[in-house]
This record gives sequence, C-alpha cells and structure tokens, in this order.
Amino acid sequence: MTDYNFIRFTNRGSKLGNYRISINKSLSFGLLSGFYLKEGIKDYKKAVLFFDKTNKAIGISFTNDKEAEGAFTISHSKTSKNTGSISAHSFFVENELKQNQFLGQKVPRKMKDNKLGTLFVIDLLNK
Repeated sequence: MTDYNFIRFTNRGSKLGNYRISINKSLSFGLLSGFYLKEGIKDYKKAVLFFDKTNKAIGISFTNDKEAEGAFTISHSKTSKNTGSISAHSFFVENELKQNQFLGQKVPRKMKDNKLGTLFVIDLLNK
C-alpha cells in the first residue's frame, strides 16, 4: 500500500458545499460551514467590513490584528465548531441597510484588492 497516501475524512455531517455567508435578522453575518472551513475562518479573530454604496456591495476581510480600526469580533460556534458569526448592528445602521431588503444566504466572491488585501465580496443586489 505504499503507493497511496490516504487521509482520513473526519467531517462527516458537515455541510461543506454550503459556501455562503448569511445576513440575519439580528443584523449579523453568519459564516456557514462550507465557507468557514474552506477559508480557514477558525484561525481568525476579527473581521473588517467595507461597504460600496454605489454598487451595494459588502467586503469582508479577516484578520488577527487586535488593533485593526473598526474591526468586529468573530464569534466561533462552540457547538458545531464549523460555523461562526459577526455581530455588525452598527455597520448595518451606519450604511442604512434595512434588514428586510438583504436577508438571506449569499455566495461571496473572493478577490484581491491592491490596497485592502483579500476580500470576500457580497453583492447585495444578487442572491
């Protein structure tokens, strides 16, 4: 059996295909398991949020920089261990985003920005 390098699969029951971020009634972002696991969110403590008013898009950058200005804390689920959330009430209020307009699950687009680094972009006008 030396021709194989098997790695045991241990994520039974995980919704790995669920690569989404949800916008919840509580004005928070839910980091669903597929996104959380694929992007290694468990390794981050903070999220920096950006808003493009013209294009109605949200950008999220993950960091461990405790001094990152305006960064929100990521709450990591203790029960599922494969999800997280970002409580961002002030972000939604400041940017006049009404919860009923944009609720639901969104597929983020990963992109590199020369100034901001890696961003996960949520286009609010598309599902």
